[in-house]
Amino acid sequence: MTDIIIKEDIGYVIKLNNIKNVFNVTLKMDVEYSEDGFEEFLSYFANTWEYIKTNDLYYHLLINLGSSSKTENELPLVAYVKLIKMMTSINTTLNNHCHSICILTEGSKKWKTAYEFATKLWKPVRQRPLKFTEEITEVTLFFNSHKLILSHDSDWVLCEDGGFIRSCNK
Repeated sequence: MTDIIIKEDIGYVIKLNNIKNVFNVTLKMDVEYSEDGFEEFLSYFANTWEYIKTNDLYYHLLINLGSSSKTENELPLVAYVKLIKMMTSINTTLNNHCHSICILTEGSKKWKTAYEFATKLWKPVRQRPLKFTEEITEVTLFFNSHKLILSHDSDWVLCEDGGFIRSCNK
């Protein structure tokens, strides 16, 4: 079995593919926002990264938003604040255990523009390479071209896509 389901709910599934080393978060359907449900999701998400870190594993992160560009149930501002707080708290873990991040969604150009605007206001330290796309084939290509070099004594180098990779040049 290659996929391990960490948490499945009516609106999402979190799973690890231990063959391709992909941490996959998929939105299954558009559901009304629930503060308790969102906090539970954030907890499972962060705890899965803690598991990856504790076991010295390395994964790509695939977030499949599906047809989120057509949703009627947008997240409230407080949810975005909680999301940013959680992402900030796990940023070091992502830097050391996440090869790259790909967000598969309709309207990927809109999401990329919003992300670029947000990172002008706040940019995580040494963020991992990130790609927004509508094509599943681009996900595989992106993941294959962005891997952490497992040398912890190397320098960080800025990627052309805005993320950072480790360099062996010291």
